[in-house]
Amino acid sequence: MNLPLKAGALVAPVAVLAAGAGLLLWSGGDAEVHSAKLAVSDAYVREPANPAEAAAYFTIANKGGGDDTLTGVTASTGRATMHTTNGALMVALSSAPVPAHGSLDFSPGGNHLMIDDPGPLKPGTTVRLTFTFAASGPITVTAPVIGILDPAPGQ
Repeated sequence: MNLPLKAGALVAPVAVLAAGAGLLLWSGGDAEVHSAKLAVSDAYVREPANPAEAAAYFTIANKGGGDDTLTGVTASTGRATMHTTNGALMVALSSAPVPAHGSLDFSPGGNHLMIDDPGPLKPGTTVRLTFTFAASGPITVTAPVIGILDPAPGQ
């Protein structure tokens, strides 16, 4: 039985489909706006005064709209652990926040990466550092070893 369609009978279903498609597009774009966009820069390892341990420094910039957390760093040599300096005390860190539209600095006198038993590290050599995060994928950079009195990269 064929019934004639009334004028406007298809308008409501088409409008519902269009609104649904719009919501799908909007929610996908929204997820990207609220995700972290991380980059590691100015990574370096200071030539150690004591061959049993070295310190590494870097900056992680987050140009995205979502927070993330640095959960660990591995080094191509030795065993790396994150620390912060609190007065005269060095305290181990299990993680460190990387705020949306902000940065996380590991610099002398503050947060730093200790590399235990790194082997011989001389200026001109490099150490590969791999950063892991709670939400973002890992990032690997090559950090130059610089002399004890050399200026840090980016300065």
